[in-house]
Amino acid sequence: MTQVGLSHRWNLRPADDTKVNELIIDMGLHRILARVLVARGIDSKEAAERYLKPELSALGDPFAFADMDIACDRLLKAIQQNEVIGIFGDYDVDGVTSTVLLWEFLESCGAQVVATIPDRLREGYGLNVAGLDRLQAGGATLIVTVDCGITAHKEVEEAVTRGIDVIVIDHHTVLVDLPKAVAVINPHRPDCGRAATHMCAVGVVFNLCMALRKRLREANFFAENPEPNLKDLLDLVALGTVADVVPLVLDNRIFVHHGLDLIRQERRIGFKALLEVAEVKEGKVSASTLGFHLGPRINAAGRLEDAMQAVKLLRTKEMSAATVMAQMLNTQNQSRRDLEKEILAEAISEISNSKEHKDALVLVVGREHWHPGVVGIVASRLVEKFGKPTVVIGENGKGSGRSIPAFHLHQSLCQVQDCLQGFGGHAHAVGVHLVFSQLSLFRDLLNQYAAKVLKPEDLIQTIVYDGEIAGDDVSENLVNDLAVAAPFGRGNPEPVFRLKCLSFRNLRELKGGHLRGEILLKKNIPFVAFGMLEKMKLFEKPADVLAYLEINEWMGRRTIQLRIKDIQVALTNSVN
Repeated sequence: MTQVGLSHRWNLRPADDTKVNELIIDMGLHRILARVLVARGIDSKEAAERYLKPELSALGDPFAFADMDIACDRLLKAIQQNEVIGIFGDYDVDGVTSTVLLWEFLESCGAQVVATIPDRLREGYGLNVAGLDRLQAGGATLIVTVDCGITAHKEVEEAVTRGIDVIVIDHHTVLVDLPKAVAVINPHRPDCGRAATHMCAVGVVFNLCMALRKRLREANFFAENPEPNLKDLLDLVALGTVADVVPLVLDNRIFVHHGLDLIRQERRIGFKALLEVAEVKEGKVSASTLGFHLGPRINAAGRLEDAMQAVKLLRTKEMSAATVMAQMLNTQNQSRRDLEKEILAEAISEISNSKEHKDALVLVVGREHWHPGVVGIVASRLVEKFGKPTVVIGENGKGSGRSIPAFHLHQSLCQVQDCLQGFGGHAHAVGVHLVFSQLSLFRDLLNQYAAKVLKPEDLIQTIVYDGEIAGDDVSENLVNDLAVAAPFGRGNPEPVFRLKCLSFRNLRELKGGHLRGEILLKKNIPFVAFGMLEKMKLFEKPADVLAYLEINEWMGRRTIQLRIKDIQVALTNSVN
């Protein structure tokens, strides 16, 4: 069933009623939860049990990754011969958590470790000579890149000429030729035997740790050394996975499920400090907490300052030091948000007042004074607003792009690379570097390519919902039933439901362009509608909505509320 709304197309996830009824009978599930699961392909008792109780034992074989055995052999040699192992990470959350994860695991195995992350503004993305210098000065004879390195051909060759071996761990799109490293572990390699293209770097690094621990066991290493518990590192994997917005399915969902348990226990001092500055209670930590509260604060260090600040925070054992560092990241995050708002307003103004942008299939905007550390976030906001693939270019021609499902952004850049200084990424997100004089040419070529592969319907923004519910269904018990299916994220989103022909009252505007009010049911239910001020008039008459069910806690009181995602004029006269 497809319904075109005011600005979005609404699609109902199909579900086999027979299989829904089987889950209800076999497992005693609420009928609405059963439908949510079946609609997402979890359509048997066995599949539902695996989904609702994610077990670490269900993780796949790490040695199925191409080059995993080679990487483990080299790392085992380094540990046994007491070599210094260097880690070169990326400056985003995935890179930071990957760096800390590998650092802590190798240290727990008795290895000597040095680590570095590039300065985003001075050095840019990826392995570079300055980073090699720092690691070599620290004594490294083996370097492991995490969340980067797949395109670093020259830099890997430079390391080899210096007598330094390199292991590349990355999850970005693999080009035709691999760098000449000792080992290249990337789930996108055509010869990778592990079905793990859904993983980000920190998930791949965790698999490396699993494999290396097994190899150390076989070498009888732990007969004289304590064996590390990898489960204790899943808090890092959870944060990196959610923040990198990879699909929250399969192994990723297992990582996040167990990692959230650790974060709620506040075992890691750095997380405890971050939760405090973000004003999040430990018992309320969810996947969305990682994505909207912790991730942005970790990211802020690499966007505006030095990502090694975030590494130090996650590794510290002292609460007083953690509090100071967390407050510093919180301040940087607020500065990032202010910058983001300024740039977003300028970009929206340019797009809205330009016929060329309105007619374009792909939006390309750029200003030389825009901070390159926040252009990726701005690109995401523009995709949400305009429903088109978007590339935003900032200072020194450094930019980021975000896309829609129908447009593979990395493949598109491969078609226009002659006007670029460099690029990298994957289908949904890319980084680019160009000379500003080439901006118009880049825009034209990208749109020419888009005209060949995009259809008009591809640009209609679609919201997929999980079913229709009546006002009588809205209850705290239903919220609790649905909660057992968490965590939710990309590829497995929080369930959203359609309620028909609702009437509203006490409508009021909140700061930031949000709306709040009540839905007139047998028992009036509060609602909040974020960023929907422009649609205020639709709330003045009966309307259909797509909404999430949630519990709002305020001043010690728990009340159920609807968080409205979209609204359209009611197509029926029967009040819910």
